[in-house]
Amino acid sequence: MTKKIFISYSWGNSEHQEWVVNLATRLMNDTVDVVLDRWSLKDGHDIYSFMEEMVKAEDIFRVLIISNKKYTEKADSREGGVGTETQIITPTIYAKEKQEKFIPIVLERDENGEPFLPIYLKSRKYIDFSRIETFEDSYEELLRNILEAPALPKPKLGTVPPAYITETTINLSETNNKLRGIENQLKKNQSISYTECNNFIELYLDNLWYFDRQDIPNDLNLFGEQLFNTLKAYKPLREDFIKFVELLSTYDIENTEEILIDFFENAPIFHRPRNGSGSWSEARFDVFKIMFHELFIYTIAICLKNKNYSLIADLFYSKYYKKDQYRGKKEPETFIFLYKYHENLENYCNKAFNKVTGFGNYIITNLSDKLKKEDIILADTLCYFVNYLNFTDVYYFWFPNTYLYGKGNEMNFFQKMTSQKHFDRTKALFNVETAQELREKLIASKGKFKDRISYGRSFESIPLVSELIEPEKIAIYR
Repeated sequence: MTKKIFISYSWGNSEHQEWVVNLATRLMNDTVDVVLDRWSLKDGHDIYSFMEEMVKAEDIFRVLIISNKKYTEKADSREGGVGTETQIITPTIYAKEKQEKFIPIVLERDENGEPFLPIYLKSRKYIDFSRIETFEDSYEELLRNILEAPALPKPKLGTVPPAYITETTINLSETNNKLRGIENQLKKNQSISYTECNNFIELYLDNLWYFDRQDIPNDLNLFGEQLFNTLKAYKPLREDFIKFVELLSTYDIENTEEILIDFFENAPIFHRPRNGSGSWSEARFDVFKIMFHELFIYTIAICLKNKNYSLIADLFYSKYYKKDQYRGKKEPETFIFLYKYHENLENYCNKAFNKVTGFGNYIITNLSDKLKKEDIILADTLCYFVNYLNFTDVYYFWFPNTYLYGKGNEMNFFQKMTSQKHFDRTKALFNVETAQELREKLIASKGKFKDRISYGRSFESIPLVSELIEPEKIAIYR
């Protein structure tokens, strides 16, 4: 059924009237039947009778009250048409069965940041249109209200609470709000300041400490279960970072690689207990090691999805200066420092779920909705591939734990290297300029491993790089 609404506003300058008309027009396009004096009030009609009829009409589902400084002043002083409407609306709005009919729309705020609202609307929930950068979010909120289509419909009540939910949970409102602000600015300006992005990173890193577990049980099985459940509880916060990387890799943002490199350099895995709380142990930081290993894979996967190969190249070939105040000066490292063998997670998943690779199982069974399993497997395998071509220490390399869960289709990326166009688009990933350079790298890398590397508890193995890309077939087709 079509929803019919009436818009009440104060005639002001032409810019304000145009804003109201544009809002009404957009609502009409979105299936809302709008009654507006500019196109509904005919010559000869009584203005005040028209207003009273619209406010009281049963077929008017919502009355939008467009409130700015001028409207507020006229309503409070009962001046002009706005004053007349106020006298009509005031007794109606206090009738409990009619309260939801009137929606204040705030267009302006005073010097203290307070919304301009008539006295009779001060205590009512309003929709904020005072900031142009959040217009789209506000419009969606308004449209959902009118169409009775909430963004978060009430879900079905569960019967058993998840075991990993503790008495308190992290408040995600700060990171969510910061992320929405960044997204709105990007939509409006196509750019964002380094400071805004860095503020999100600092807030995100700060919130990660919520998952610090100070008391490590001596029972390894119990610790493994706690570790696994903590990782599952962290998933909503992880989604905020994934969305952040999605934005960074989609828009042309200056110094994007510095933002992400700095994030990984500041991983809590290099710190001792925060603020000196609790005792230090390697196991205590297992959760952070797993988080950042996973986040790097997600970062590469999202960039691959968005075909931002230059950003991936920066992450692969830049040096990382880890922030570790407790250790002396060390040489900068490559991205491989984020790869870890997570012994406690591996042992737990093997015993609890009979899984060959605990980390791989955790990744694949806790996927973000924004990516497919194949995206993650390709990213993990690409990290292995690049590491294989460039590393010198056979005991320090990236092992693609998720490869076991693929079906081969995700390797189409490597098979397409026979195409010159595909090679030209992706060559930055391998730090080469020509197909011949990549051929030489592949040939030089042969022999680093004589045989395929197998998973510890399975006959399954990962392919040699020469099996993913045959040197002689690089860029041989158009």
